[in-house]
Amino acid sequence: MKIIAFRLMHSSERKKRVNKDGTGIIWIYAYQRGTNRKTQQKYFSTGVRVKPDQWNKKSRQVIKHPNALAYNSLLSRKMAELMEYQIDMINERRGEHISLNEFYERFTATGGKELSFASFYQMIAEQRKEISESTRQTQLNTLNHWRTAVGDTPFRELNYDTLDAFHQYLLGEEKELTTIDKYHRHVKTYINIAVNKGFIKSELNPYNNFKYDKGRARPKGFLRLEELELIELMEIKSLSSEQVKARDIFLLMAFTGLRFSDAVCIKPHNITKTRKGYHYSALMVKNRRRAKKEINLPLYTFFHFVDEEESRAQRWMKYCLEKYGSRPRAALFEGLSNTVVNENIKAVARVAGLDKHLTCHVGRHSFGTNMAVKVPIPTLQGYMGHSKIETTMQYVNMSKKIQDDVMERIRWEK
Repeated sequence: MKIIAFRLMHSSERKKRVNKDGTGIIWIYAYQRGTNRKTQQKYFSTGVRVKPDQWNKKSRQVIKHPNALAYNSLLSRKMAELMEYQIDMINERRGEHISLNEFYERFTATGGKELSFASFYQMIAEQRKEISESTRQTQLNTLNHWRTAVGDTPFRELNYDTLDAFHQYLLGEEKELTTIDKYHRHVKTYINIAVNKGFIKSELNPYNNFKYDKGRARPKGFLRLEELELIELMEIKSLSSEQVKARDIFLLMAFTGLRFSDAVCIKPHNITKTRKGYHYSALMVKNRRRAKKEINLPLYTFFHFVDEEESRAQRWMKYCLEKYGSRPRAALFEGLSNTVVNENIKAVARVAGLDKHLTCHVGRHSFGTNMAVKVPIPTLQGYMGHSKIETTMQYVNMSKKIQDDVMERIRWEK
């Protein structure tokens, strides 16, 4: 790959482009010849506007203009800025030339300033198409903590001490060790991307030698069916509209096992009414980079008790369709965020008289735990969309608590 070359060019040289007043912008034309002999081209605006007869194509200078001296000085500085930025990027890569496309993307994103790890993190996070919007916002929240702790640290200063400063900041914020580990995993993801893109040498990855206490994950919370019934039958007059919507999607996850990212995307056309009852089918939102998995849920079978006319999953899906499904192609819970639901579901728990810490994922955990008592493990794995059987086994272990509680309530008599 050859070095990027730059030269000044008037708009009239680019397909004779000029404004109505006869002036045109002076551009910096950047070009690079590749190994396949094809030339890449990009244009950077200088902001200087003059008429074609005020531009000398041979000397590449402004002439016959009252501000010619100032303009030419400005053009020289902008050319030097681009060339210096290229040299800095080459030095960053230990002498390896960069492509014009990468140079253009980075220069545009940073405004010609040295690229810090935080700027790189934000640029890549905003570009990634394989992650959900909620994941993007969570990772950008971690970036805010990073900037507060260590600022816009350049790549060359990214080391063990930087990670330790970030870690000490999180400890000072009295974050739980498992939460701190989550923040580190986000940062580690973008450092690995930087390694893959050549911004950091693999052997200089600061996480190679950085160790910290990851803590122990809390036992997964869940609600028994009788507790879910308290939320389903609760008086909602005292709840706000946001809290009611949080309750509705929470119960939908608890009766169907859907992740929040899938539940928030439910559309009326995903529901098929068969002779036996309601059936839900859609493509799973998670892991967009991989081959998409299809979700197929026979809702009419989930928690269908003999003394009830229909299953609780079908009953609640019908309720949500009637309440939110006015447009067949629109998501029932369009625009709802995980964070907002988590905030509102806590209020719902209090009004329902439940002394438990509820989140969106507790709904899904409740489905898995209650189902594990009745459903074979491979079947449950399929319904929950788990890639590994070990993930499903967590719910089997959690369901033992339900079985133990049932045994404890037995009154043995001789």
